[in-house]
Amino acid sequence: MKWMRMLPIVLLTFLLAACGDSQSDLLGEWTGTESSGGGGTVTFNDNDTVLVEMGVFNNSFEWTVEDEILNLYTTKDGEKQLAYQYEIEKQDKENITLYELDEDGKRVEDATIKLSK
Repeated sequence: MKWMRMLPIVLLTFLLAACGDSQSDLLGEWTGTESSGGGGTVTFNDNDTVLVEMGVFNNSFEWTVEDEILNLYTTKDGEKQLAYQYEIEKQDKENITLYELDEDGKRVEDATIKLSK
């Protein structure tokens, strides 16, 4: 009977471990392929910056992850502004799909980036 009292604790532990820290899961260099066919690299740094080198698009952003949403920020006139948002769909630790979101938080049709380590 003691095991039944321990069951909720064990289940909660597994649930929390499965959730993990999405931000730390992204750290490092990824090979990216856009839905339009272009490709390049995306490097997430532990200082909250990300370098995106996709074809002629080379830019650096600040980044955060909240509720499986990747937020990319630029700084204009000293103010941090949201530049892009992506919904994160993780296939496994080495393959992730980013779905671009519009201002209303809805997926933009045919605007994805597949990342792989």
